[in-house]
Amino acid sequence: MKDQFVDIILGAVNQLNQVKLPVWSQTDLFSTTYRGRQENVVNVVKTACQLAYHDDVHTVFELTFSKGCPGDVDADRYLNEAIQPVIVSTELKNFHVDCKYSFYAFGDADYMQDIVHIVDLATQAGLKPQSMHYATALSGTVEDLFRYFDQALTYAHDHIRHYVIEATISVNSPSLED
Repeated sequence: MKDQFVDIILGAVNQLNQVKLPVWSQTDLFSTTYRGRQENVVNVVKTACQLAYHDDVHTVFELTFSKGCPGDVDADRYLNEAIQPVIVSTELKNFHVDCKYSFYAFGDADYMQDIVHIVDLATQAGLKPQSMHYATALSGTVEDLFRYFDQALTYAHDHIRHYVIEATISVNSPSLED
C-alpha cells in the first residue's frame, strides 16, 4: 500500500519476464496469469511475491489456483514441463505472511472430507490455521506458505476433478501493530 505500487508490481513482473520461465504467462489490466505444471506455477508465483516484497511496504497479494475448467486450454504444452527452479539475480527473502484462503471443490457432493484434509495439511505445515467465515487464516513464512500450497494442490489434483483455491496474502500490515 504505497504510492509507487505500480513500480513494485511491474518491477516484480518484469524481473520474472527477464528469465526463462517454465510456465506460460499473460499480464492484463487486472492480473498476471501463470499456467503450467503445478509445481512450476507455485514456484513462479512465490518468486513474484518475493520480488515484490519490501521491508517497509504493506503488500497484499490476491491469488487463484485452479484446475479443471474445461475451457482452459491456453498453452497446454507447459503442463508437461520438467520441474524447474526460478533463478533470478535478486536475493529472495523469506518473510512473515498472513493469509486467508478458501478452497472450493466443484462437482463433488462429498467435498468436506477433502477440505478437512487440506486444512490438516496446513496444521502439519505449522501455519496455525484459524477458521473464519468462509475462509481459513494462516500465519507463517512465505516459504512455508507456498510449500503448503504445493502440498494442498497435489492432494487436490489426486482427489478432486475441479477445484479452486482463492487466497489473499498480507505482508507488513499496519493492522498487526494494534
